[in-house]
Amino acid sequence: MRGRFLMGAASAALMLVCAAPAALAQSADQPGDRSTQARIEPGSAIQAEFNPGNDVDWFRLRVEPGQRYRITLDATPAEGESGVDPVLFVYDLGGNQLAYNDDSRGSLNSELFFTHNENVDVYLEARPFNPESTGSYRIAVEAAPLPADDVGNDASTRGRVTAGSPVTGALEYAGDVDWYRLNARRGVVYRIALNGGDGEGALRDPLVRVLSASGEELAYNDDGPNGLNSYLEFTPNASGPVFIEARGYADAYEGRYTLDVQSARQPRDAVAGDSGTRGRINIGQSVDGVLDFSGDRDWYRVRLAEGQTYRFGLESSGDSPVSDPLLRLYNARGDEVAMDDDGGGGLNSLIEFTASAAGTYYLEARGYSQDATGGYTLRALEGDIPASTSTDQTLSAEGDYREGALSPAGDRDWYRVDLSEGQALRISLWKTEGADALSDPYLVVYGPDGQEVARDDDSGGDLNAWLEYQAPATGAYYIEARGFSEEAEGRYAISIAPGEIGADMESAEHLTLNMGRVSTISTPEDVDWFALEMIEGRPYRIAVIGAEPDALADPYLTLYDANGQAVATDDDGGTGLNSYLSFTPVTGGVYFVGVSAYGAGGTGRYGVIAMDTEIPGHIYTDESLDAASGDDRSSRLDMPGDLDYFRVELEQGVSYQIDVTGAGRNPLSDPLVTLVDGENATIASDDDSGPGLNARLRFTPTTSGTYYVQVSGAGGVIGDYNVAIARR
Repeated sequence: MRGRFLMGAASAALMLVCAAPAALAQSADQPGDRSTQARIEPGSAIQAEFNPGNDVDWFRLRVEPGQRYRITLDATPAEGESGVDPVLFVYDLGGNQLAYNDDSRGSLNSELFFTHNENVDVYLEARPFNPESTGSYRIAVEAAPLPADDVGNDASTRGRVTAGSPVTGALEYAGDVDWYRLNARRGVVYRIALNGGDGEGALRDPLVRVLSASGEELAYNDDGPNGLNSYLEFTPNASGPVFIEARGYADAYEGRYTLDVQSARQPRDAVAGDSGTRGRINIGQSVDGVLDFSGDRDWYRVRLAEGQTYRFGLESSGDSPVSDPLLRLYNARGDEVAMDDDGGGGLNSLIEFTASAAGTYYLEARGYSQDATGGYTLRALEGDIPASTSTDQTLSAEGDYREGALSPAGDRDWYRVDLSEGQALRISLWKTEGADALSDPYLVVYGPDGQEVARDDDSGGDLNAWLEYQAPATGAYYIEARGFSEEAEGRYAISIAPGEIGADMESAEHLTLNMGRVSTISTPEDVDWFALEMIEGRPYRIAVIGAEPDALADPYLTLYDANGQAVATDDDGGTGLNSYLSFTPVTGGVYFVGVSAYGAGGTGRYGVIAMDTEIPGHIYTDESLDAASGDDRSSRLDMPGDLDYFRVELEQGVSYQIDVTGAGRNPLSDPLVTLVDGENATIASDDDSGPGLNARLRFTPTTSGTYYVQVSGAGGVIGDYNVAIARR
């Protein structure tokens, strides 16, 4: 058994008792994602197979409130075989994981119990623990009504608990949740313990939470100082009812528990956690403080001027520093106007803020976790991050991350980074989430003398900026974060990754589907890898083109699987010497797009993009062929009636030949080619004028302009093909 037992079997008293359903044979391999059409019903089972390696199967299951589902996933090896080690997941319609189990019932098979409060479909995922494993399996679902619950699971609960009076209860089934109302008082520390105890029928791994009436989590603990039992300290900000939730870890356990709440007066706090605080900080000043107890929050009053920009920093400090400080800014009414967690380097916090109105504001120093304690330093500075070599903001060349804001419009922020001769790094500047994000980040690098040495606008995809840089000499370099337009403002994030893009899994950059990236092959032997998530059975198009200025003359494209094995390559499948390939993975997971110079024969800039859509079957296609120089492309028709369109520019009076031939492992048996105009009206077509059943169309346009080559299969046939155009 590997790791922790996350979804164990229930006790015998609550096991669902019914005959094992007969297994239906699965006639075809199912997709390993939300596109699956395979459905399993309660009271039924499906016999299926993991094959080939890296196979993952998804099944739809309809669930209803008030029902408890027992889902089992068992290996069914042939006699004399050891069998696969199956792993079971449950996902919602959005693909979010709801439940999981690896090993149960004292075996490598999987079992979990699942409940849901809505009448919806969920997805069951079956996969082998070792992705390379193959073998048969049986997945089964049983359903039965939920047992009666003696304690409620929301704010209407009948359960009550008071400090000093422990209560005992029981989770009747895996996934059961019990809520207890506690009338909490401000200024009191509550020490809450949820213990499962020992012996048969005890809750094996308790989890405790403190919640508001609306279900907002106020405090949480899984494993406290006493083994798997849970313990937390909670100090309310105001008097009133809160709710203590008793449950099993991962909703996997049931059994008896004891909930014990003890109270004590809150220790004396040097700085109050509300607008009545005596804490003060002046602009240009720093103060040292301490979070004295679990849940402590220190508020500092500060006066701000309208239209002025300020920087507030919160850092760990002292002999016992707070591990992860979090900083909030409130206006005079107590409304939060800014917040930051890790924008100040490491786990420290930094807020840039331009006051929209003059008056009193409050800075709140606290920890990221509810129980955080320790020392801190709070700083308040006037003015934005300097836009010159005088900047006081630094980034580490070994890896760093910051968040900032350009304000007012036209603002620019400079960060210093110290580099040694030959040291390389990757710089990313992107817009953050939210309505106040910087819409089009722009990145500039300056040398030790303050002169520009590199810049980028959109190489990170989706208007984000990204570049690689290698220092020619040792010294201080400066990274400028700005917007593309002179009036740009908004929030951004900047990060540093050490070294260039590598030729391995660990140093690969991420490639987002349908968003291009631009980078550089800096030496003839350089190879850049990009990690790309692919879904089983979905077609992808990947292209690498030379990018001006200093374009890579002859890009070479290699696609690697999760084991680093090449599964596809292309040299000149795109326009001119550019690379292009179509690929449909038989197994989902991470693949790696490798970019290099053909024959290690050059350097230069390139763009790479991966698209998870087929070649469009209409005149708004994003695919084109270069008729002037001669061009060809390889692709695939995936379903009967599929159409692929390629845009071409043709000259009046010039004769062209267009060939469509079956190609690849599953060649298109009877290609059909049609030439259409900008109105999608047919100009000419051909079925079998090429060798065998291949298509060949010869055409001389009477007018110059844009035309479209349409590729299809006669009679609805499917398969791989190559389309080529050349002057005659």
